[in-house]
Amino acid sequence: MKVALHSVPKGFFKSNPPYASRNLFRLIREAAFWGFKCFQVGPLNNFVDIDGKSLKRILARYGMKSSVHVGGLYDATKFATTEEEYGRAQKEIHYGVELSKEINSTLVSFHPPFFETSNLKKRTLLSKVRSRFYKLVEEELEFAYNNRIKMALESFCYPPFIFNGLRDFMQFVSCFPQTRLGVLLEVGHLYQAKFSLDEAIQIFENRLLDIHVHDATQQEDFRMATHLPIGRGNIDFSRLITMLREAKYNGWLTLEIHGDKKEIVESKNFLENLISIVA
Repeated sequence: MKVALHSVPKGFFKSNPPYASRNLFRLIREAAFWGFKCFQVGPLNNFVDIDGKSLKRILARYGMKSSVHVGGLYDATKFATTEEEYGRAQKEIHYGVELSKEINSTLVSFHPPFFETSNLKKRTLLSKVRSRFYKLVEEELEFAYNNRIKMALESFCYPPFIFNGLRDFMQFVSCFPQTRLGVLLEVGHLYQAKFSLDEAIQIFENRLLDIHVHDATQQEDFRMATHLPIGRGNIDFSRLITMLREAKYNGWLTLEIHGDKKEIVESKNFLENLISIVA
């Protein structure tokens, strides 16, 4: 297992999103200085006009492996009822695959739609959202597969997203070939939502392609409870590493914490130490 960076240190960007490519390139240089060898580009909706050729050169200069995270938040009601929202999601995911190809990455991860209101209770609407999302995933998987790129759906498997539990989420993922679609396990948000991480790993183990890592508590407000530096929450990371080893996972632990440079480096070092000592 290797620790990757997806976080942006507090205060690193001096402007509001979307950010220019030069800021992304500066972050990659900083990540290399901090000792990272793996970097997740994204979320793509925070950057505009990424210069893929320059990005590829910078990643190569620092010996950095990469993946791409789309990370868009798609309104499920609009996704089901308008072409605009469906088209936006498709465009962002499609661009993620194109960028991944350009920088020689082999993985693109993305979000499912979510409901901003209580429309989740309307079964007809929920069915339509899932049907259209299936169609979108099917189309983009074909495009990605033709470019030798795998895709991973982030494990937002609970309301207000369009899935209702780990098994419901996995049932959707399993509709597609294992060689094309896997799972990005979202450790902090699942923990905050009171899911068993052991159970999640057991259910997803044959599809795990990436893991977003941040500490968390189980307080109700997810904004306060998640994306914490390692050690600021209640997740048992020693147990997590043990379970991942038992599942024969050997991919990335991708840091997604809201912290400063010191907290990011300390979280990285903590995880790398655990990886080295946990049998």
